Amino acid sequence: MAGIEREPAEVRIPRTALDAFGAALSVQTVAMRAWPDGIEWMYPLGTWEEAHLEVALMPGGEEVWLRMSTDRSNTIVWTIEQWRDFAGRLPGATPPQD
Repeated sequence: MAGIEREPAEVRIPRTALDAFGAALSVQTVAMRAWPDGIEWMYPLGTWEEAHLEVALMPGGEEVWLRMSTDRSNTIVWTIEQWRDFAGRLPGATPPQD
């Protein structure tokens, strides 16, 4: 995404945070918040006040950014293929539409 500088970072995502996000995504209970830089971050509905995983789908569809709410200064980047692999393993997931 133009104008956004990022350096490689190590982000530790607790399994429970990833599981909670996956469960919210599988039943479509994901909320969104837009940051001042214009990026819309998704998170499990009802978890804003507790530590949670936040995910942003980048324009162009090539990358997915993940970060923990406890450390928003560090972000991990997944390829869209990694994201589809994750989402495809969620309960009730349907095959991706290409």
